[in-house]
Amino acid sequence: MAKRNLTPLDSLLDSDAIRDAARQLIQEIQDESAERVLSPKAYLKCVREVERLRGRPLLYPMLTSGCGRGARVRLSDGSTKLDLVGGIGVYAFGHGDPDLLETAVVAAASDVVYQGHLMPGPEYLKLSRALLRHAGPRIKHAWLSLSGAMANENALKIIFQKHAPADHIIVFDRSFHGRTLKLAELTDRPAFREGLPTNGKVLHVPFYDPADPDSTEKSLTILDRHLRRRPGRIAGMCMELVQGEGGFHTAPREFFEALMGLCKEAGIAVWVDEVQTFVRTGELFAYRTLGLDDYVDVVTAGKLLQGSATLFTKAYNPKPGLVAGTYAGNTVGMAVGTRIIERLEGEGYLGDEGRIVLLGRRIEKRFLSLEKRMPRAVGPRSGMGAMQAFVPWNGAPAVTKAILETAFENGLVLLSAGSEPAKIRLLPPVNTTDEELEAAFTILEKTLREVSEKLELSC
Repeated sequence: MAKRNLTPLDSLLDSDAIRDAARQLIQEIQDESAERVLSPKAYLKCVREVERLRGRPLLYPMLTSGCGRGARVRLSDGSTKLDLVGGIGVYAFGHGDPDLLETAVVAAASDVVYQGHLMPGPEYLKLSRALLRHAGPRIKHAWLSLSGAMANENALKIIFQKHAPADHIIVFDRSFHGRTLKLAELTDRPAFREGLPTNGKVLHVPFYDPADPDSTEKSLTILDRHLRRRPGRIAGMCMELVQGEGGFHTAPREFFEALMGLCKEAGIAVWVDEVQTFVRTGELFAYRTLGLDDYVDVVTAGKLLQGSATLFTKAYNPKPGLVAGTYAGNTVGMAVGTRIIERLEGEGYLGDEGRIVLLGRRIEKRFLSLEKRMPRAVGPRSGMGAMQAFVPWNGAPAVTKAILETAFENGLVLLSAGSEPAKIRLLPPVNTTDEELEAAFTILEKTLREVSEKLELSC
C-alpha cells in the first residue's frame, strides 16, 4: 500500500513513534511530579506567598501540583480534591487527560509558543475550520484571540463599526460579559466597576422570569421602548443564553426568538456571548442547541476552547485594522482546542442524546435524590447540560460561603453564582464518570448536613 502523502495539516500524533515519545515524556514528568510533595508548613507558606504577591486572598488555599486525572486534581501537598468547576469551566476532559496532554506536548515542540495573525500556523487554520463547522450556515468568519474578554471586545468593535454612529448596546439584567473597562459596564455588577468611569450608554432588559407568565411580554416592551426612544443610537443587543455568573438562569427558545426577532426588525445586531456556554449545552454553541441560527450575527466563544474566538456573518466582516493584535493564541491552546472539538464530534458528546445532555440528566437525577432527603437544603435548580446550579436554603451569602468552605475541607471544589439568591454552581468535565459524580454528591450531602448543624438550619 502506498504511503499517504502527509501535510502539516495532518496530526503529528498519527505517527506511532511521535505519540509514543510524547506518552513516555508525560509519564516521566508525572512520575517525577508525584514524588515532589510539599510539607503542610511549606504548602501553606507558598499559598500565603501567592496571596501576598497578587495582593489579595485566594478563594481557596489551593496550589495544584500539575497532576490529576479526570475530575480529581492533586495539590502540591499530595492531597486530592474532586473538582466540579474545572477552572471555572475550562477543563473539558478534566485533569491529566492522556490524549490532550500528548496533543499539548507535540504542539509545544513546534515552531513557536504563540501564534499571531501575521503568521498563522496549521493549528490556527484547523481550529478556525473546526469552529465554523459548528457555527451554522450564516456564520462565515472566525477571529481568534486569547481571553473571552478579548473576544467580546472584538465583538463590540465589530458591531459598533457596522452600525456607526450608533453608540449604545443593550444587555440583560444580571449579565456578565467580562472585566475590561468597557465590559465591566456591560456586566450588571456595580462592584466590578467601582471607581471606574462609565459612559451611560448601556441599556438593560429583564431576563426571563419563569415565575412570571408575562415575562416575555415585559422584556419585549422594555426592549421596544429602548429602540423607540433612541432611534439610530443602538448598535446591538448582547445575550447570554444561559446566564453564567448571574446565576445559571435559563429561558425557553420562544423568549430569545421574540427578542431577537424584534432586534432584527429594528436592524440592530444580535450578539450571543457563549464564553461560558461554549460546549456545555449539548452542541458547541447554545444558540444552535436552541435553534436560533437564523437570528445570530456575532457570537463569542472561550473557556473550553482553550482560547477564544469571535465569529460573525459576512455582513459583519469588519474593515481592515479594526480587529488585530499581536497574539491570536498559543500553539498548544489551539491544538488542544481543536482536539477537544474533534473528540466531542467523534466520541458521541453532541446532540440531543449526546453524552453532555446525558451528563446533565445524571446530575439532575442526583439532585432529585438529594432533594428528597434534604428538601429544605436543596432549593430551586437551574442550568443546562454540563452547567448546573442550585439554591442552598435561602441562598444567603453566609450560607453559600459556608458551603464552599466546608466542601473544600471535605475534598470537593465548588463555586457560587448570582446573588439574591446566590447559588452553588457545577461546571464539571464533560466526561465526568458515575463514580466521580457519586463521590461528589456524597461529599455535598455531608457538607450540607455539617453546614445545617453549624448554622442551625433545618434540612
